[in-house]
Formats: sequence, C-alpha cells, structure tokens
Amino acid sequence: MGYRKTVRRIEVSLKGHKTYGDPTEYPLAYARGKSLGEYLDLLGYVETDEDGEGASSGLVRQMEAFGDALVSWNLEREDGSAIPCTREALFTEVDNDLAFALATEWMERLGGKVDDADPLPTSSPSGEPSQVASIPMEALSAPQPSTSVPA
Repeated sequence: MGYRKTVRRIEVSLKGHKTYGDPTEYPLAYARGKSLGEYLDLLGYVETDEDGEGASSGLVRQMEAFGDALVSWNLEREDGSAIPCTREALFTEVDNDLAFALATEWMERLGGKVDDADPLPTSSPSGEPSQVASIPMEALSAPQPSTSVPA
C-alpha cells in the first residue's frame, strides 16, 4: 500500500479583504489543484515556439532532472492504482506542491543533508575529546621588522 494521492481542493476566500469587508459574508470558492506541468505552464516557466519546441527555465530543468532520476515511489491515484514512476507522470499526475516537496528533499539530499534522527555511525567518537595533545594557547611574539630593501 502506498501514499494515495487525492485531488487537492484549494479554498479561495476573500474573508477580511478590504473590498469585501463584511466578516460574516464574503466570497468563497473551492478550486482543484494543478499538476506540476500545468502549474509551471501557468507561471510561464515553459515557453513553446511556433514549432512546438519548448525552452525550459532552471526550475523546470531541475524538476525534469528529478523526474529522470526517479527509481521508485509509493504514489497511488485516488482509486488505489499505482502512479507510474516516470518523469511524465511526475508532470501530469502529481500535484505541484507534492512534486516540489519531493524534489526539494532530493536536492537537499544531493547536497549532503541527513536526517536529524539518524544515529551517528559506530565509528564516531560520540563527541568525546580528541586523544591528540591540545594545541598550546600562548600569545605569539611581536612581528619582526621587515628586512627587505625598497626598489
């Protein structure tokens, strides 16, 4: 059993908006979320020329790289069927917020992030002082005058 993705519903409320100031009655709507690809297209991160070729921003390239690097996942559709672990499915079937969260975690792990809860390796001295002799902390002598001759 995997993580079952549901269609995200976004509450759009104008409660407290100065134009619609009545605190008891205000415009309220609910809208469906967007897939990662739809979201990036809405923001204009993907531009398509007349030939249908696209030029991608750095953000889109990062998401494409994450999609290409995927090996497996436990994502399921609302009906319980598995979402294919592919770059295409990342862009067409995964909500943008979940896709960004996964890709951000991947990027951080690429940079060396580890879980806070991970125990130290058994080879770690567990924070004990080093067995090497301590470095003396006495004051240094005054600098010597320069012996170079100006040219």
